[in-house]
Amino acid sequence: MKTIIIIVAGVFVLLGGGAGVYFLKPDLLPDFIRPKDVAAGKDAKKAEEHKPEPEVAADLDVFVVNLAGPGPSRYLRTILSLAVKDEHDKEKIKELSGKIRHSVIMYLSERKAEDLSDLEGKNKVRQELLKKISEAVGDKKLVSNIYFKEFLIQ
Repeated sequence: MKTIIIIVAGVFVLLGGGAGVYFLKPDLLPDFIRPKDVAAGKDAKKAEEHKPEPEVAADLDVFVVNLAGPGPSRYLRTILSLAVKDEHDKEKIKELSGKIRHSVIMYLSERKAEDLSDLEGKNKVRQELLKKISEAVGDKKLVSNIYFKEFLIQ
């Protein structure tokens, strides 16, 4: 009889402890047991933490360049969009557009069509263009990213 009372008391203690954790400290529980409202709140906090900073697009005019390499002439036609923080930085880009265009044209005219045909080559060109443009404007933080709006090799 005593063993049954001890077992029943132990079960109540475990259930009470589990219920206490479930209602008072649900963050300690695994995701599949955690109450839905707590899991949703945690996901919302993660989304807020990883929220990217807003960007303003500074679009550049069309670039048409001769590509390097043997054989018949190949051309690249592209339109770039530069990501900056705000409208003030967008105005700076407009003021410095001559230097930016010069550095982009000089860099792209040294590329071969084979270097630009696959995704890896395009991403490498984006990274290098970001460096060249940052050097041209004299501020590494002015342009945060570069996007191709058009990319045509002929």
